[in-house]
Amino acid sequence: MKIRKVIFIAHIILGVIIAWFLYDWANPNYEKRFKQNSEEFAENRNQFEKLIKNINSKYLSAEEKLNLTELSKKVTEEYQEELDEIGIESVEISYDEELNCAEKMTFKFNVKSGYNIRKLNYVQIIYSPCNKQTEKNFHQNSGHIDVNGEGNNWLILSDTDFI
Repeated sequence: MKIRKVIFIAHIILGVIIAWFLYDWANPNYEKRFKQNSEEFAENRNQFEKLIKNINSKYLSAEEKLNLTELSKKVTEEYQEELDEIGIESVEISYDEELNCAEKMTFKFNVKSGYNIRKLNYVQIIYSPCNKQTEKNFHQNSGHIDVNGEGNNWLILSDTDFI
């Protein structure tokens, strides 16, 4: 008789846990996740800033034209250990001549772990000196894409779409 009661209680507990996970999956608190991402970025901000400084001084100070796709691969390989520490899979470097500012380079850090990547599906930490969306506390939601300004030329882009 006691074994039945224990099994019954175990089934109830299991049912409650499953119900909680289903509820959390169906009703994610995105605002909480974005706030957590901002906090995690703040903890790692110095490492990101250091990477930008190192990449700029080592690769981008030269006047020669660079193949940015190859440079992105080279930077990702060279700094892989530092990137792993902050949950980054790869770096994408781009240049836009039409930007209306002195720094026309944009650095996109593709997240592989942390930053609520499992709930948000796709997250990028972006350094973009010419982008007004980088202003502190800037928030834009357009469908499944959210942009959160972190200040000083940084933003976090999240895409919650499953596709």
